[in-house]
Amino acid sequence: MKKIFILIAVFSVFSNAQTDWKLKKDSNEIKIFTRSLLNESFDEYKAVTTVNVPIKKVVEELLTAPEYFDECKSGISYYLKKKSEDEHLFYARKDLPWPVKDRDIITLLTVIKINDYKYKLKLESLPDAIPEKNKTLRVKKLMGFWLLEEKDRKTKITQQLLVNPEGSLPKFVVNKLLIKGPFKTFSDLREKFSDTTELLLSK
Repeated sequence: MKKIFILIAVFSVFSNAQTDWKLKKDSNEIKIFTRSLLNESFDEYKAVTTVNVPIKKVVEELLTAPEYFDECKSGISYYLKKKSEDEHLFYARKDLPWPVKDRDIITLLTVIKINDYKYKLKLESLPDAIPEKNKTLRVKKLMGFWLLEEKDRKTKITQQLLVNPEGSLPKFVVNKLLIKGPFKTFSDLREKFSDTTELLLSK
């Protein structure tokens, strides 16, 4: 009986460790959700959309990941190296207005094929993969994934991510960007795949 009460207490702690997802934006067939987590200063976000292309096209596109780091300029985001057949290392930097320091991040993307119609692309930060750069704050905590699910040659894309941008940025500023940034990322993806769909239909 004592063990049962201990298990109930443990599950109770985990059930309170996070709040329910809250829909923050629903536009252009893109939905953005956020939720708060216990012992985390910033919210976690989840973005969802569906595109009219098969799953392999989406995987190929996401392996150009730096293009989808919000507002990254050409030349400051790039592929670092292939660690293994399914592991890819990327660098990205985000310019921020003075007096806020620019941020950069090294992300390990691991491709996990669940089956022909379902992939998970795991995302995690590797802050020590390369030396830190002057006047740039290295983001040390990033964890999340892309989940891709194909049905009838359409692919549902979900990105779930928790990032701590380091430094003294106010929580309300960062949490606002958790809506703007993913929405831009997914809008860019939809535009890219819209061009692909038109090309396929024209053949």
